[in-house]
Amino acid sequence: MVALTKEKLLYAVAFMDSVACSLIIPVLAPYLRSLGASHFTIGSLVSLYFGLQLISSPVISYYGDVKSRAFILQITLLVCSTFYCILGTANVLPVIFLSRIVLGMFTHTQILCETILAEVVSPAEKLEIQRTLTFFGTVGIVTGPAIAGNMLELHHGFQYVCCIISIIFLINFAIVNLFLPNGPHTNKNEKDNKAVKSKTSSPDIKDEKHVESETSVKKTIENEIKRESLLKEIFNSVTGLVHINWLFYWDVFLLKFLFDFTHTIHLVNFAPVLRDVYSTPPRWIGYTVALQGLAIAISGFLTEWMNMFYKSDPNHTNRSLHGFGLLTFSFFCLSLAPNWTCVFVCLLPLSTSVCLLKTATLEIIKQRISLNKKGSVKGPGQYAFSAARLFAPVCTGLVYDMYGFQGTSLLKVVVAGIATALSYSLLLQQVQDKKKM
Repeated sequence: MVALTKEKLLYAVAFMDSVACSLIIPVLAPYLRSLGASHFTIGSLVSLYFGLQLISSPVISYYGDVKSRAFILQITLLVCSTFYCILGTANVLPVIFLSRIVLGMFTHTQILCETILAEVVSPAEKLEIQRTLTFFGTVGIVTGPAIAGNMLELHHGFQYVCCIISIIFLINFAIVNLFLPNGPHTNKNEKDNKAVKSKTSSPDIKDEKHVESETSVKKTIENEIKRESLLKEIFNSVTGLVHINWLFYWDVFLLKFLFDFTHTIHLVNFAPVLRDVYSTPPRWIGYTVALQGLAIAISGFLTEWMNMFYKSDPNHTNRSLHGFGLLTFSFFCLSLAPNWTCVFVCLLPLSTSVCLLKTATLEIIKQRISLNKKGSVKGPGQYAFSAARLFAPVCTGLVYDMYGFQGTSLLKVVVAGIATALSYSLLLQQVQDKKKM
């Protein structure tokens, strides 16, 4: 019963966190533009945020292992609450940059909640945890922008949105602080070992001191090993791209990179384009971002149904070709859309292609990894995804400042078109390989 209550509390924390993080999506870029920031500046800020999340993730995981994950979760929630409050009161770019830097380092609620949940359920239930967190995340992504768009129409709307986000993080902090145990992280095996030692140890004081000394030395060694592992993980997260066997993986990793690159460009530019090109009111910017999230969620639920049409495509190359073809067509239509209604209609095939390609690109990489007899790549597609999130915002900001909306539209169409050609090349290679067999 206690575990069940703990699960519900963590699900509530994860849901409110997804709402809080999605509240800032449709309001940050327009607010920065109102302060005179260029699109390149906004893109650089987004890239910096993603980069800091990438680097700080293993650090947060390390201290979660050494200390208590609930304690680390409390620290991150309190820091996020504080700096969203600072962000809401800031009207100069340096303070906003500083706030986003700190938020990039400490926004890890979803990972910590998933890790804590994995400790209180059986291994068979871990998949169900991921599905539930994904569902709550989807609901949060749909709910947050719709609320933020309405708030932005108020005087000092950005400040109100940041205040709401700060309060949500503060509520999450209170939940974790009051209802979740805050002791040092200890797994079941460690507890059993301690129980055995307490039963078998001699009552002699010297023996007890000797046992305590051995335990202290053991913990010191374990912490040192974890610290070395942390430094190695941080180093790998930054330099991992260099160690990939590009001669073997270049085409499939490029395919994944091109997909994440174009999708990130679209997400970063979407709210500014609605504001600058279509003069969409803030309320409808929020609604449109929410509807886009809803369309992607619905397409995700229909993925299994779409896979029924690809029973003869075990290598996912046909799905990749069709997905990138539809993505290119959607971006082309978006570049010509004369009004908001046409933009919304174009989002429907775009969302379908995104869901199709999320699965297809990962499966293609996994199948290529299975062919590598010399080893495997850690985290299929993760390096390509991280690289895309680092470079895409800066590139699109620079292109937008130089060539405007048409420049970024052309960039998306060209990159998606290259990915379509690469998918066709992989399909032809697969057909040739079958003929040789």
